[in-house]
Amino acid sequence: MGHDTRVHGSQGLGRVAGLAEVPDAPDGMRCWTGHVTDNPAIRVTVLLEAREELLAEFVDHVCGERDRLLAKAAEAAGLDGAWERWDPELTFRGGRAWEVRFTEAPGPTGLGLLVVLDGERVVEVDDLSEWDY
Repeated sequence: MGHDTRVHGSQGLGRVAGLAEVPDAPDGMRCWTGHVTDNPAIRVTVLLEAREELLAEFVDHVCGERDRLLAKAAEAAGLDGAWERWDPELTFRGGRAWEVRFTEAPGPTGLGLLVVLDGERVVEVDDLSEWDY
């Protein structure tokens, strides 16, 4: 019997395209990558623990409201100008947990800045100086 590579709960995703499973995800995790349907430059990652399901409606909400939500995240990170210039990557986890990494934002490591959100509320801004990569 084949291995199911679909994102559980992804059937309702209308604003994310090209999801492909990442074969070397961390132990106990499942990972897929794709992009925002109407803007392929914005990469999307779904990272779930083995039994978690994706809230597809929430992911579509964030992708549909990205101008407002990414502007809010960029402001929380202290970034000036349009959010597009900071090359955002979106990562969705179980529930309403998600984050945006502004890959071109100035930071001590060259990895950019990470803004962690719960729903539409910013809960953390991380300069990634403690990341082990």
